[in-house]
Amino acid sequence: MTGLKSDRALKDLFLNYILLRGIASHRRTGLEITAIIAEKKRLFEDYLQEHLAGINATSGIFDAFSYSLSAGGKRIRPILTMLASETLGCNSTKALPAGLAIEMIHTFSLIHDDLPALDNDTLRRGMPTCHNSFGEATAILAGDALIFQALSVISSSDYTAEVEIDILRMIADVCGIDGLVQGEYMDVMAEGKDLAMEEIADIYLKKTSRLFELCMYCGARIATDDRQKIQSLVRYGTYLGLAFQAVDDILDITSTDGVLGKTSGKDLIQGKATLVKALGVEKAGLWAVQMTNEAIRSIARISDIQSTVLEELARWMLQRVM
Repeated sequence: MTGLKSDRALKDLFLNYILLRGIASHRRTGLEITAIIAEKKRLFEDYLQEHLAGINATSGIFDAFSYSLSAGGKRIRPILTMLASETLGCNSTKALPAGLAIEMIHTFSLIHDDLPALDNDTLRRGMPTCHNSFGEATAILAGDALIFQALSVISSSDYTAEVEIDILRMIADVCGIDGLVQGEYMDVMAEGKDLAMEEIADIYLKKTSRLFELCMYCGARIATDDRQKIQSLVRYGTYLGLAFQAVDDILDITSTDGVLGKTSGKDLIQGKATLVKALGVEKAGLWAVQMTNEAIRSIARISDIQSTVLEELARWMLQRVM
């Protein structure tokens, strides 16, 4: 799943890379997918603010986690959750509670990741990091609170008991010792080391792809109990997450603080284990193309679903480095 192909295959991938660039203006990957993303993001932002307004709390912890949650960002995870439901014929607004829970988990990971003990960053989503604004102790507790608030969002939703249990089980699996937390640990432990490409891909899988899998699982499970369709969408999330992380690492050295909304060049400074470090920018980009193609293939064979938007979303995400 994670290895680069032969030189001939790489050349074919490069041609595909160029093709994706050339057709971008002729497909919904351009203006129309951007409009779809903007609409889903608007729905999510409204839902988030409504949720925050309904929380009866005035503590510094609430101020800190509200600050981090409301800081903006791409909101790609709740958008993916909504699109997964919509792909299977369900109204995307039904996925908003799950999308909010996942965004809370993602935000918890960002708050803790930015702490001095880990990445020691000062900028996140274009704003001072949580610990810079509220202090380390409050930031740690705000991150902790977000985990449990995410569980509360699911348990108080309108989902059936079976769907709630399945989603909560998946959250525990994705975020635990074989998922997000383990991926962050592996990322820190790999600093300054030269890892094999397969080891780097495993870090990507755990720290990024598992949360993308959660998005696709939750959105799909809300819409159906068809395990084959759910697993196909989860597989899409796996490959999309791998591509997303590779692109993110490319942008770390090719973009700016203002564009990224966080400190650029940190991976290089901290000696992070990335595909860019292992392969260089061009081959890391080709690997991202390969993973994007695999994501699209994962859903192309599913019958009775509308996968076009997810295919275009995958291409749109890839174009961040094109």
